[in-house]
Amino acid sequence: MKLKASVDYGARAIVYLAVKGGTCSSREISEEMSVPRDYLIQLALRLRNAGLIKARPGKNGGYVLAKDPSKITIAQVLNAFDADLKHERQNMKKSRKEAASAALVREIHGTIMGSLDSFLESISIQDMLDSHEKGIAPELLMADALEKEAQKLRAQVK
Repeated sequence: MKLKASVDYGARAIVYLAVKGGTCSSREISEEMSVPRDYLIQLALRLRNAGLIKARPGKNGGYVLAKDPSKITIAQVLNAFDADLKHERQNMKKSRKEAASAALVREIHGTIMGSLDSFLESISIQDMLDSHEKGIAPELLMADALEKEAQKLRAQVK
């Protein structure tokens, strides 16, 4: 899945704020993360509306995370831009005379989307920062999260 620029830039801003650990100006974020400043300001509104950042006006103002990076999940960052995710599709309709194949597709789709949401909710920004700091490959962090998701799915079937 490819993410649109808005999702990519918004995620860059969140991670940058988490790394810096304090208030950062839009100019600083823009320059350090290669995000057009005017666009960053628009994206920051979405991030603020999602409860992920706070905007501080004034001379020493800027943006700061609204909560600890351990409380911000990858899913929350993506959901702040949910209208911009390329994989989003309109919900499937239920017909009165639903064919078995349509019900199967609906079930598989629901399982995939539910698992993806659960997987992305299980990884915080802090998890990613910690794995980087410890020299752990991000792929291992993802693999561990996938293993946990697989265990949850297996438990549902039993």
